[in-house]
Amino acid sequence: MKKVLNTLLTLAVMISGLCFTSCEEKEPEGQLVVTASTNIIVADGNDEVVLTAKFGELDVTQEVFFYANNTPMSSNVFTTVKAGDYKFFASYKGNLSNQVTVKAASPALYIAIPEDSQPEKFSSFSRKVLVAEATGTWCGYCPYMIKGLEYFSESGSNAEKAVIVAAHSGDELSSKASEAAIAALNINEFPSCALNLNPESLVESYSSPSMNAENINTAVGMELKESVRVGIAAATAVSADKSTIGVRAAVKVGKEGSYRINAWLIEDGVAASQSSYWYEFSNGKSAIVIDHMHILRGASSVSPIQGQLLGEKESCAAGDVIDFYYEFDTKEHKIANVKNCKVAVLVTAGSGSASKFFVNNIVECAVGEAVPFAYN
Repeated sequence: MKKVLNTLLTLAVMISGLCFTSCEEKEPEGQLVVTASTNIIVADGNDEVVLTAKFGELDVTQEVFFYANNTPMSSNVFTTVKAGDYKFFASYKGNLSNQVTVKAASPALYIAIPEDSQPEKFSSFSRKVLVAEATGTWCGYCPYMIKGLEYFSESGSNAEKAVIVAAHSGDELSSKASEAAIAALNINEFPSCALNLNPESLVESYSSPSMNAENINTAVGMELKESVRVGIAAATAVSADKSTIGVRAAVKVGKEGSYRINAWLIEDGVAASQSSYWYEFSNGKSAIVIDHMHILRGASSVSPIQGQLLGEKESCAAGDVIDFYYEFDTKEHKIANVKNCKVAVLVTAGSGSASKFFVNNIVECAVGEAVPFAYN
């Protein structure tokens, strides 16, 4: 009898344990993911970013601990009076989330994007092509391409659809950005022009500027036939002391995919000597001082030069509208005259390989001006 009672007691304990195990609340499954209501705010103490946290499908915003630049936050709402980058993440029951970055812009440099004339439209974006010239003041053959680009700009049928950038190497006009662009394109022969950061889309120089202009025009026309996946709007401003140039952009994603974004600071009209084997160009001299145009002075990302992940996302969905903001230090980038500056905002799209990103669309905006979304 005692043996039977012990057996029954053991069974009761086992059943109780099973009930406890099956009835207790299960921990949610999945990853801890933090999202931000915006990725740019004004550093005025009022504009705010609201953070949300999900663990799998469960909203755990009120249960997690949020951090801003590794400093604990008292809530999921953040404001600041100090401009700069702020990186946010969260912890929840021993799990750490992804990291999101929000730009806090100086109130004096906060820039508004032009109103979108067709906010519901995510197709038929107007497209432009990046024409990146590899050049150097030491290069005697470069005047043939310099003049060719000038001819193309003046009379090329596709000139209005091109953004020209001069990436200098090994001279007083070179920069980290220009050297990074030339390295990424694997250009060894100067001068050359590469379209849309694609090493396979090169226009090499001939001893005829008019032929260079014609070849560039044809190459731009070919690139314009490729499908456009994103639309870009942008605006720029300069601080009162001219120490900072700010650029803000909005990107509309028309097709799901992996994208990167970069802002390039460009300056026109910088006087410097130019070597020349074309004596007509240099009035019979081996070198002449000219005003160099389209000089690539700096970039928001040089590693990689194709840009940072758009919205810090490995993949963007069709219908996404993603904000971007960056500030250039004019002294750091050796700007001679801010009035001669412009900013190109380019979005590159993944192409077959994680390491291959080519320009899908680009806009150019003079300092103090704005470019709205454009549609065909």
